[in-house]
Amino acid sequence: MTIDTRAIPENESLVIEGKVVEDIWQLSESDSVKSAGPLEFKVTASIVEENLLVRGNFAAPFNSQCPHCLDTFKFSVNLTEHSLLLPIEGNSTIDLTNGIREDILLALPNFPNCEEGEENNRKCPALGKFNTESDFKEIETKESKKSQIKDWEELNKLNFD
Repeated sequence: MTIDTRAIPENESLVIEGKVVEDIWQLSESDSVKSAGPLEFKVTASIVEENLLVRGNFAAPFNSQCPHCLDTFKFSVNLTEHSLLLPIEGNSTIDLTNGIREDILLALPNFPNCEEGEENNRKCPALGKFNTESDFKEIETKESKKSQIKDWEELNKLNFD
């Protein structure tokens, strides 16, 4: 996504709307998140001092696999009222691709699950089928108790004076 700064009227803004169809995300095959369509944007571009200011909305659809039920689901990352400020430095065209890619990838959820997808009111089929950490009790064995006592004995030998 490039912007020609010469097309921006002096002391005014230029409205730019469109889609980036090519895959700009550089996601690896092992990533659980995959691109599911074009990046859509509607922004205004203006010159502020020696910088290009781009403000507007960006939306990108993705697919992921729920870590609980293993169903594939679709979700979108929406950056609303997002801003990019890039130095012009004598360039007549400025490529926004790296900045947009970075900002959207940083906005991806860490552990997306199917309940966060675009399907309204979806309940994960695996909900409640797995024990939570609080349901497990620690098993203490004689060996673990002996090991803990031995560790404390070694620590008690230390002299900090």
